[in-house]
Amino acid sequence: MNKLSIIGAGFSTAVLCHYLQNKDVHIFEKSRGPGGRSSTRKVDDIGVFDHGLQYISPKTEEFSKFISSIKGIKKWHGEFVELNGKEKILPKSEKLIGENGNNDFAKNLIDINKCKFKSKIEKIEFHKGHWKLIDDGRSEYNTQNLILTLPQEQTYSLIKNLDLKFKIEKNIMKPCFTVMLALKKTSIFKYSGYVIKNNPIISWCAHESSKQRSINNNELTQFTIQTTEEYGYANFKKYKENKNEILNEILETFLHMFNIDHPEVVHKNVHGWLYAYAASNDLPVFWDNQLRLGITGDWFTGGKAENSWQNAKLLANIINN
Repeated sequence: MNKLSIIGAGFSTAVLCHYLQNKDVHIFEKSRGPGGRSSTRKVDDIGVFDHGLQYISPKTEEFSKFISSIKGIKKWHGEFVELNGKEKILPKSEKLIGENGNNDFAKNLIDINKCKFKSKIEKIEFHKGHWKLIDDGRSEYNTQNLILTLPQEQTYSLIKNLDLKFKIEKNIMKPCFTVMLALKKTSIFKYSGYVIKNNPIISWCAHESSKQRSINNNELTQFTIQTTEEYGYANFKKYKENKNEILNEILETFLHMFNIDHPEVVHKNVHGWLYAYAASNDLPVFWDNQLRLGITGDWFTGGKAENSWQNAKLLANIINN
């Protein structure tokens, strides 16, 4: 039987692994690797795309020290601009990224050997003083302590039938799309990041090539394009059936925005994030000392990585004491 298990291998779990005194942590993750919403997509002969978390910009000195202490973290240089009819250079702020991709924020703090990937936990039961986890392959695992670091909707599906003093609703988090684009090398993009205002489809464009990662193809110009919350909400239900149409609509909007008439597109793909945006919860974390069950995530107090860090650190301190 495991002493402590965590469901989810994102940034919150990475923070927990750092602060928990008990380092014998077993992690269950439905994806192929760690990262969660700080995921990185690697494409052969192209490079990597930060199709989830774009960067971390610490607001407090303590969080800055924590992030800077993670192996493989560097600064993202360049100017960032707001587009709203005209260009407006944004004030400078520290932006930190992973040397090999932004999943470095998670994977460089998590013991991969303690992770079971491609294992989606579909049911949890408290029985005779311990938790039983049942995955999508009907395999069962036992643990004395359990922590959930999942999005709201996934957390809801696991705890909705438990008698907990914790209120959670379903369908709170809202979706968006991320397009990963590679063009034949062009010099028309002067900035590292573009905040898009008053566009119904696109809210942010990251010039991935400006991150200067050794794995990226220097003969290409790479971009990560993120849509607005409204566009994601309006189109997500038809995502599977109309994936190519959604991809092309986002791409055409991007090309029109930057007046690119005949692009040489080398790679294009779209990823749908079902749990991208969140409303805040009333509590920073949840811990039931009798059941030995904890719940945390950025969605408790906001959607930033710093929220994840604050909440996960708080939960770790509660468990340690």
